[in-house]
Amino acid sequence: MYWYRPILALHVIAIISWMAGILYLYRLLIYSSEHGCKPGETNELLKTMSRRLLKAITIPAMVVSWLAGISMVSLNPFLMSQTWFIVKFIGVLGITASTMHAAKQVRLYQNDQTILGSKALRFLNEVPTLFMILVVCMVILKPWT
Repeated sequence: MYWYRPILALHVIAIISWMAGILYLYRLLIYSSEHGCKPGETNELLKTMSRRLLKAITIPAMVVSWLAGISMVSLNPFLMSQTWFIVKFIGVLGITASTMHAAKQVRLYQNDQTILGSKALRFLNEVPTLFMILVVCMVILKPWT
């Protein structure tokens, strides 16, 4: 179990990066929806920022989070029988789905296709936060143990 704590540290760092990336990515999509429709410098800047944020930070951080999480579970398979862990895992699936949805919106935007309106994107910007709250509460409080 020597590797558990270093993997846990990597996991936490990756999750912080993932959450920062996904929350900022939705914010960029909101700006794109509201102001990036017209061709020009602002539109190109928002495209570049959203593409780089997705590919250089958000997706890699998500992948590292998943790999570190799977590694920790393989070192402690007892976790999978815990109710709090199952609820936490459902929250992680929600954050992952939210990330994939944002990635789809970025792809549409990169190809000059219509993305969701700013109201829908503002709502979707809150979804990963709600799942994050669920995940953190499960990890810290460990109810049902």
